[in-house]
Amino acid sequence: MRSEKERSGGLGSAVAVRAPSGREKLLAAEVQLPRELPRREPDTPPPSSSGCGGATSKPREEKRTTLSKVVLRRLPPGLTKERLEELLRPLPAHDYFEVVAADLSLYPHLFSRAYINFRNPDDILLFRDRFDGYIFIGNKGLEYPAVVEFAPFQKIAKKKLKKKDTKTGSIEDDPDYKQFLETYSVEEEKTSANPETLLGEIEAKTRELIENSRRKARRTEEEGIRKKTLAGRRKKKKKRRRKI
Repeated sequence: MRSEKERSGGLGSAVAVRAPSGREKLLAAEVQLPRELPRREPDTPPPSSSGCGGATSKPREEKRTTLSKVVLRRLPPGLTKERLEELLRPLPAHDYFEVVAADLSLYPHLFSRAYINFRNPDDILLFRDRFDGYIFIGNKGLEYPAVVEFAPFQKIAKKKLKKKDTKTGSIEDDPDYKQFLETYSVEEEKTSANPETLLGEIEAKTRELIENSRRKARRTEEEGIRKKTLAGRRKKKKKRRRKI
């Protein structure tokens, strides 16, 4: 039997049948779809909240650093920094210039390379046009066509400032140094003295040494005599005890 709440609504209507148990069962449901669906705008990420207040944070802007460091590859192995500076003249304004010698473990592929950091990035194009493919001649007359590229590592090694030593120039005020000068001056006076005075000092030292050696010999003799007397007394005491 049809339910009393059944309504006829065309395609959008739903038909329900009451089952023997008394429950309504939905047989079919047709929904009329529109011919043209509304276009969905691209999903935008929700604003991220930071902190307790939920304030929206601005997206981080990527730092774009201009490339200014250039590497000049495939140079002759025996090329020095001074010689390369002469060959590259006139060289644009730069604040870093270093030459790396060839690694002998990579024989026979021995090449030097140079790193240059230009202050004005526009000078890099002029430098590339001049020296990219430029042929350098080595010591043995071999040709080395150079290659100009951006250095993979753009940072520059900073020159560490050496700290000044606080003790520089203070040796004259050092008490140990003053004592050394005094002893040194005394020894110089002794060496520059007359030979007679030197002989007298030598004789005095030898006398002191002889006297010290005699004293030590006397002490050792006296100690030996004491030990012998003590040992004799002990033996006598033991004999007396045995007799008793």
